[in-house]
This record gives sequence, structure tokens and C-alpha cells, in this order.
Amino acid sequence: MILVRYIHAPDLEERVRKIISILKLTYIDGERIKCVRSHGSRSVNTFARIHGISKAFLTGLKMKPHYVIEFISERFDNLPEDEKDKIIIHELLHIPKTFSGSLLSHKRGRIDREVKILFKILKQDNYR
Repeated sequence: MILVRYIHAPDLEERVRKIISILKLTYIDGERIKCVRSHGSRSVNTFARIHGISKAFLTGLKMKPHYVIEFISERFDNLPEDEKDKIIIHELLHIPKTFSGSLLSHKRGRIDREVKILFKILKQDNYR
């Protein structure tokens, strides 16, 4: 049995915060987005995923909403930089405008189009 290991990824947190700032995603509190790299995931076609926290958990712990973006190291780390940015944007688009700890699903349909638009804005900024 292979156990998945998680390692804090401050470099990716910095990158995420920079993208949030450039794209003016003002409803997202970048300080409450944490990033980890996972090692040993069996997931085949997943490069990253975002995790929210339930309202019951937040209420019980008297905690503000936070999100964790998990980057599957074996798949994400070797991607070209532009692809990494698109994946980060994609994960950020799962965060609702209420920043409540919940997540928006893929079913809302426009996420791929939104990623393309926001990535174009990011590229125009020449942030790297």
C-alpha cells in the first residue's frame, strides 16, 4: 500500500497569491489559500485539486474559511510554466465569490472559457 505524502509548498503559495493579485480576484483572500505538493497519488489525469472546509467544521472550530490546493507533484512539477498557471487559475475558479469554504463544481460549464480569458490577461501582464 502506497501512502500519499503531503509537503507544504510555500513557493506555490507565493505564485498563487501573485496570480490572484494580477487577475484582481479580490474576493479571494490569498493569505487563506495554502498549498501542498502530494507524492504518491494514484490519480491518473489530475494535476491539482482544491479542498474546501465544510461550514460545520468552520463553525465548530470558530475558524474563517480556508482552502488548500493540492498539487500532485508527479504530474504538476514537470509541466511547462504556462500550463502550471492555467491549472492554478482553474483551481482558483472553484472558489465561490462568497469565499465561504465551499467549492464550485465543474458542472457550471464555463470554467474552461474563463481559464482561457484569465490566462490571456495574465500573459499580457508578463508577470514572470
